[in-house]
Amino acid sequence: MNAVDPARAHRRTDDDESHIPMTGEEKMAWVYGIVVLLTSGAYFIYIGTQLAAHPANEIAWAVPMIVTVVASIIGTIIGTILASIGGAVWQGIRGRFEEPDFTKDERDAAIKLLGDRRNFAIVSVGLFGTLVLAMLDVDTFWIGNWVFLAGTVGAILESATKIRAYRRGV
Repeated sequence: MNAVDPARAHRRTDDDESHIPMTGEEKMAWVYGIVVLLTSGAYFIYIGTQLAAHPANEIAWAVPMIVTVVASIIGTIIGTILASIGGAVWQGIRGRFEEPDFTKDERDAAIKLLGDRRNFAIVSVGLFGTLVLAMLDVDTFWIGNWVFLAGTVGAILESATKIRAYRRGV
């Protein structure tokens, strides 16, 4: 097998013998980003419809937010397992089954660090906004949802950053 430049690993073709399978970390970034987008999107749609009909201080938001967070965690776990199984089945169908590699290398560590930095930047801005909202004595509905929004945007940006790094190189 020929050595492949990891920065060019995203250029995959069916007849390319130097095909590099998606790593477990990359699969998890895809699954995490999609799950957070779907679950948080559903939560914010729910909150938006509630805001259209009720004042903010009358909306029960804590339990739906907890359910969303738990659904995101469970969805990411199940999604990662299904993506791994689906990837193995797809490789088998194509006659290219390769043993899954669960080791993390320097590239995985660098990509994780890059994604974590982007997430930290967004969450830091969110934390500052939370402080401002608390200083203004804003209703807890807005503070809680601001924090959740910052976490959601940070998670999606983290996933997108990791995916881009895996596809295009660090």
